[in-house]
Amino acid sequence: MMAFLLAHGIDPGPLQRPLLAGAITGLIAAAPAGAAFAALGAFTVVADQVMRLPRPVTAVILVAAFTLAGALYGLVFRRAANDRRGGWLFGAAFGFVLWMAAPVVVLPLVGGGTIAAGRAATGFFACFLVWGLVAGALFPLVHAPLQGGMDQNGRSARFGPSAASMARGLLRRAPRQR
Repeated sequence: MMAFLLAHGIDPGPLQRPLLAGAITGLIAAAPAGAAFAALGAFTVVADQVMRLPRPVTAVILVAAFTLAGALYGLVFRRAANDRRGGWLFGAAFGFVLWMAAPVVVLPLVGGGTIAAGRAATGFFACFLVWGLVAGALFPLVHAPLQGGMDQNGRSARFGPSAASMARGLLRRAPRQR
């Protein structure tokens, strides 16, 4: 059964690099998300009241967290994240899930309390949605160049729909058009 699933592209191969593409996308998406976070006042609340760290350190931690979240996005969605028409929706949904999970994961690490209230809470929500939307929209664009080497000389040796027939020597070459 695993050979069948691998032949039809269910499990991404090592050359597809969804984790690297997700991390790069998460890093790029951190800029607009950080702008939304700061514009609505959530950054100062999180830095000063929740994390109790200097603002530059908090900014580095947030960018690192968004980069790791991007890698997680690539790990969870894999090939589905490559959908150019629906990727933004996958990303926005993933951002929403992160917004729901962030207080549960972060608060025990920083000592409890509340994350934000009022306008800062809106900034917190907008930050995650903007991040997810941008990450989902950019993932196919970042992932495409990283897939190099998947199709060498018109054939893929281990992955994709032609892998099973290539393994058995059943694949016929189409004649070249002149």
